[in-house]
Amino acid sequence: MFLNYWILPILFILHDFEEMIVMPIWKKRYHEQISGMRHPYFGAVTNGQAFSVGVLEEMLIFICVSIVSYVMHSDGLYLAFLIVYTLHFLMHYRMCLTFHGYVPGVVSATLELPIMIWLIISYWQKSQMTIGRFIIFFVLAYAVMIINLRVMHKLMPNIQTKMVVYTKR
Repeated sequence: MFLNYWILPILFILHDFEEMIVMPIWKKRYHEQISGMRHPYFGAVTNGQAFSVGVLEEMLIFICVSIVSYVMHSDGLYLAFLIVYTLHFLMHYRMCLTFHGYVPGVVSATLELPIMIWLIISYWQKSQMTIGRFIIFFVLAYAVMIINLRVMHKLMPNIQTKMVVYTKR
């Protein structure tokens, strides 16, 4: 049963591998288009290692959610994070439509979408929770992820700068 809770961190890291590998070269290739944006995709960071720090931190959140969900037998909490993770795929699709082309993360999001829909349906049926309880878990999961993304997008450029300074010593 414990292994059931590991699918979210595994799918997350597979998705973010696409972003970590492709994002730096994609940002170089489309620098002119991206630099004119009010909110450039993937924030101000251009270094894959600095971006990976944000990925690691988010991965730790998903691992903690998996452990807490398992220990507390909380399929509802896990379901909420499955849904929030899946909803972030919409951001990738919106970026592609706005950009009129490939944006890192969209391929893995598309490949994972049927799996995530199946997981959401399975955990919804398994949880047998009320709508009110689900809303509480969903708001908590959404708030954690939004706050985390905002904090990490502010920290990653600083991390990138420190990494550049470190390499020049």
